[in-house]
Amino acid sequence: MGVTAFGHALETIHDGLTVFAGGRPAPVPLVATDIAVGIVAGLATVRTSRRFVNAEGRPIEAILTMPVGFDAVVTGMRAVVDGRVLVAAAKPKAEARDSYEAALDEGKLAVLHEEVLRGVHALSVGNLGAGKEVTVEIETVVPLSAGASGPFLRIPVTVGQLYGASPLAPVDDLATSAHVRHEADLSVTVDAGQVLLGGRLVTGSQRITLDAAIEIVVQGGRFGAHQGVAADGRQVRVDLRQVAAGSGALDLAVLVDHSGSTGSKAEGPRGLTVWEAIRDGLRLELGRLRGSDRIALWEFDDDCRQLGAAIGPEAARLVSKLRKPAGGTELDRAVDAAVREGAQDILVLTDGQTWAATVDALAASKARISAILVGPGSLDANIGQLCAMTGGQLFYAPGDDVAASLALAFSALRQRGQAADGQVVAGAPERVVALRGGVEITAEWSEAMELRRADAVGRFAAALTLPLLGAEAAEDFARAHGLCTHRSSLVLVDEAGEVVEGMAQQRKVPLMASRYAAGVTQSVDTAMPSMSFAKRSFAAPPPISRMRIMTDRDALPSFRADVSFFMKPTIPPEDLRQMFAGLRWDALCEEFLAGNVSSLDEAQQDAVSRIAASDPIAHFAAVAGLPPATVVLALIADLIDDRLARRFVKQAFRGLPVADWAHLRLWDQSPSRGLFARWGA
Repeated sequence: MGVTAFGHALETIHDGLTVFAGGRPAPVPLVATDIAVGIVAGLATVRTSRRFVNAEGRPIEAILTMPVGFDAVVTGMRAVVDGRVLVAAAKPKAEARDSYEAALDEGKLAVLHEEVLRGVHALSVGNLGAGKEVTVEIETVVPLSAGASGPFLRIPVTVGQLYGASPLAPVDDLATSAHVRHEADLSVTVDAGQVLLGGRLVTGSQRITLDAAIEIVVQGGRFGAHQGVAADGRQVRVDLRQVAAGSGALDLAVLVDHSGSTGSKAEGPRGLTVWEAIRDGLRLELGRLRGSDRIALWEFDDDCRQLGAAIGPEAARLVSKLRKPAGGTELDRAVDAAVREGAQDILVLTDGQTWAATVDALAASKARISAILVGPGSLDANIGQLCAMTGGQLFYAPGDDVAASLALAFSALRQRGQAADGQVVAGAPERVVALRGGVEITAEWSEAMELRRADAVGRFAAALTLPLLGAEAAEDFARAHGLCTHRSSLVLVDEAGEVVEGMAQQRKVPLMASRYAAGVTQSVDTAMPSMSFAKRSFAAPPPISRMRIMTDRDALPSFRADVSFFMKPTIPPEDLRQMFAGLRWDALCEEFLAGNVSSLDEAQQDAVSRIAASDPIAHFAAVAGLPPATVVLALIADLIDDRLARRFVKQAFRGLPVADWAHLRLWDQSPSRGLFARWGA
């Protein structure tokens, strides 16, 4: 039995993943997924419904972290609970999290959808009671990209093995497992043309496995105009058109990812790996360049090296210098090396399976960076952000047809443009033009008013405007249009539902492992959220802003007077952080509230006993009617200050104002007061 970095033990039972809590198996709560895609004139509305069922005898919190297309806009969320439909509200990110946490503290069912990173979102279903179920529907609007066979839509549903240290906390990180099987009923409707799914002509509903990106080509489809309504009632028109080929010459640095993950299979009839598909596509399209085009070819893994430069079709000869896959994906080093050699226009061909990119630093280089993502497990979070911040574009290669995507990219990159440009007057947009994957998107707002709420088209147009607004204005605009962004989240609370007791135990829902993982055979002993976790150690988080506990209970008598008089030497705060950083406060909550520390190891038990022996702790515990060990554990949780720890503090000190116990805080004491003097001091 293996343990993920999140702290879950994994083992196979029947055909699913089982999460073990305290030695008891607990089935994954996500039991069904339905994806309905409607495509009209190059714009897709995707409604994804997920049914969560709690088959356990305790309340749980299901957390699903998932990739979301970088250009996708989450425009709404609703939930069905006991036949009742609840609609989410958009709130500033911190406020939405506070609303969610407050609902959990009160025992109410709550659902939160938030962007943890551009291109990565987290869905949390908290306080799902024993035997209860809830269906959560997320609405997303996505512009299709230009494709050789017609408009192209890519819906990511999993990721491959990611290189580098993830910027996300373990609870929010992407997790995959070879021992979970997720399927979905997929339906696609189009206004014109035929639907190709993974290169096959399909009609009606399809049962699919969610172990590779959903790639849809609308053969014979078209881009066109849409009418919508903004949050202020104004009508908005959104036009999509494929970018015409520019007349300018290319002066392009082409960076080829040949990390180990590019040795995984690409989706396609030829059975090529991602690297082979990139190599063949480059050889073909570089041979078709104009005589005035200049190409510098680079390759990168853990390091980066230039293979040479050539004019026109001669650049195709450079492809033979590419080496086979090996190493990691140090994207930032590669881009930096090309920029230092004078590159002003960069095209990256990659599977995107890396966290290793310092986006802000690279964006400051002033080079335009574009990318082609190849492979069914590719992640566009980092590379997409880099493209957006530098005025570049993000293209996708359906299957193993990299040549067609290169042709489109070369055509689009022959003319300069910005990721977003437009006019905003007094915080209200009038016209916005954006470039997305070889498609020019224009949104124009009129003075004509409609007395109805913003619709999906109006919300999508609003999302195009956000890069042109200041931070506060962008937050207000996103909230008014009901968008989930890096500044706003969607949250709903079931105020009329049944209240549950106790602290909900977290259940991380892993994504299904990519079917084309690069030579990775995941077993029970190796399943983990990402490749980065294998080499990663988690330092205890530093103290951050503290919670406020609202209560109408009378405060306890003050114990703050000269507590140092009673203090005895014990353990320094940093040692406590490291000792208790990985504790599952939710799983052990009931034991800890009863003062039972038997689940702790010997060193942890000794630490709790030593702190509990201090007179201030014993005195406070006696007056508050709490076991001394519970008080100590709550103070340690306050010191750790991660999400689960904060919830345990509320459970332990329920009804007590922070002011009544703040003087005992472990992170707040100075060494001179004695309680936190060094060992043996």
